[in-house]
Formats: sequence, C-alpha cells, structure tokens
Amino acid sequence: MSPPASTSDTSLPIRPEPAKSANEESKLTPLEKSELALADKYSSPDVYINGETDTCWHPWHENLELKPLRFETRTGTFVVVLRSSEDTWLGKHRHRGTVTAVTLKGEWNYKEYDWVARPGDYVVENPGTIHTLHMSKGAEVVFTVSGSLEFFNDDDSLKNTMDVFSYAQLYYEHCKKQGIKPNDGLWY
Repeated sequence: MSPPASTSDTSLPIRPEPAKSANEESKLTPLEKSELALADKYSSPDVYINGETDTCWHPWHENLELKPLRFETRTGTFVVVLRSSEDTWLGKHRHRGTVTAVTLKGEWNYKEYDWVARPGDYVVENPGTIHTLHMSKGAEVVFTVSGSLEFFNDDDSLKNTMDVFSYAQLYYEHCKKQGIKPNDGLWY
C-alpha cells in the first residue's frame, strides 16, 4: 500500500496493481477502484504491535497487570491485555461504552453472572451494566474498551472513573519509573 498522501495534496493516491498472470485482469469496477483510492487517502494506516517488543506489562491493581495495545482518542477506545498472578477480584464497576473480551489463558467471570470464560471465549459487555470481575490465577484476557469505567465503593458510591487517558497515564508512569521509552505508536 502506498503511503498516505499529504493533506495539501488533493489528488487520490495510485494503488499499485497486484501481480497478475498474463491473462488475468482485475475484477474491480471503476467505482470499486475509486472507493479503494478514497480509503487509501483518508483511512488510518494498518498497525502492527509486537506484543513482546512494542509494549510491556505494568502493575495495575493488586495482583492484576496490564499490557496496552491501543490508545485511540477519537472514540475513547483502548485495548489492553489483563492478567492475574493470583486469584483476584476487581471491585464493582460500570462501563459507559461497549466492552469486548477474548480469553487467552485461564478463566475469569463476573460475580453477577453464571458463566465462566475460558480460552477462546468471547464476551460482549453492554454500556451501563455493573459487575464485579474475578480473574483466576494465570488468566489473560484481551479487553477492548470504549468509553469510561466507573469504579464503586462497597456502599455503591463512586470511587473513581478511568478512561483511555487514565490507562495511558499508568503506562507512561511505569515506563518513566523503569527508564523505558514509551511507545507513542500505541496511539492511533
């Protein structure tokens, strides 16, 4: 894919033609080619994050650690891997946007539901729901979070609210303490 055109350039980028055999022609219509040119010019580039070298684990809450994969300010979306070193409960919380989760290792659940998520399981959490997270020892889960999370005290009063910037701040503080250069490429 060609690099995005500069914002002052009003012409559409030229998409290189894929390699074809001598008798093969593109099946794309002129409209489809035009749509691809618009996508090349105006969409965000694809992103690859190497989980070993482009980000790092950092402490979050008690026995829980986070590994950030994405901070996106246009929608307030962030993607993190959450893991537990011990059997751990995270306090009651409410999501103000949709959350999806894919279990990589171990098991996790919510006190309020009768299911237990295991490797390969996919969960959707709708805005406004309140639940209490339990992570088994060794569990790892990829969470894609849109919007903020509100954490509650035992008496149901609001303890604090966290969003994409709160989670990014935790990552940047950890990098500073460890003398690690934060990866600004996690913002997109």
